Amino acid sequence: MSIVIIPELDDQQFLRWAQLLEERLGVAVTVQRKAFLSSRLRTRMREIALNDFEEYYRLVTASAKGAMEWSRLLDLLTIHETRFNRHPAAFQLINTQILQPMLHDVSSDTINIRAWSVGCASGEEAYYLAMLLDVAVENYQGKAYFGVIGTDISLESLSVAKLGRYPEHRMRELDHQMVSRYFRQLDSGEFEVDEKLRQRVAFSQLNIRKLEHAPLEKMDIIFCQNVLIYFSQQRRHEIISAMVEYLKPGGLLVLGSGEVVGWHDERMERLSGKDTLAYRKVRE
Repeated sequence: MSIVIIPELDDQQFLRWAQLLEERLGVAVTVQRKAFLSSRLRTRMREIALNDFEEYYRLVTASAKGAMEWSRLLDLLTIHETRFNRHPAAFQLINTQILQPMLHDVSSDTINIRAWSVGCASGEEAYYLAMLLDVAVENYQGKAYFGVIGTDISLESLSVAKLGRYPEHRMRELDHQMVSRYFRQLDSGEFEVDEKLRQRVAFSQLNIRKLEHAPLEKMDIIFCQNVLIYFSQQRRHEIISAMVEYLKPGGLLVLGSGEVVGWHDERMERLSGKDTLAYRKVRE
């Protein structure tokens, strides 16, 4: 088998690809990321036996066939690293600021909690949110309902999330009680999320650049960490403001610490939390 030799991405080609990513995803690809972009493009081009960036660009921007190839390329360009309970301080904030007040509200005997994991990758974050909600409502005296939606742009990651099966090393941030309660170990050694919990979690492809078209309900919790780092600060502000529209009054928006600078919305108040950037919606 002959090896496909592909030259490095030159400056003009880099600018063209960077512009395409900005137009379609809103992602800012700086010159410092040129080597990463070149490496991922060349990886995919080798898989389909192409050695010319211009030819591959024409393929990706073609109509029907191009859409399929674009989806495959996105899986290579986006980073899917995540894990259960990745940021304990953020989940603790959700528990104290949202869940406990709702559970102790004597004015209602029914609660319905909706949570959204933005950029859920392979699903660990969404499932952990569901675990957190399940533990919180188990001793509630009234009727309690909850559901979690996880969204991501990568179809490959979403297929893993829907399957709900993870290798043992992904369990390292979970205590034994959580693992035994919400997983069963398969003959393969993988751990599968309990079916009852999986029924509480739905996954869907979504480009957060196009939130105005998202068929989402109002949420009590929006969790968006390690997603905005791919965008310019201006684009981050636009995305956050769009997410606010999907938040209920009193709802909580949880972001990554240090990911956003200078954003302000009169409907939102910033909450203090250890190593966590979070806002509560005080009014519509």
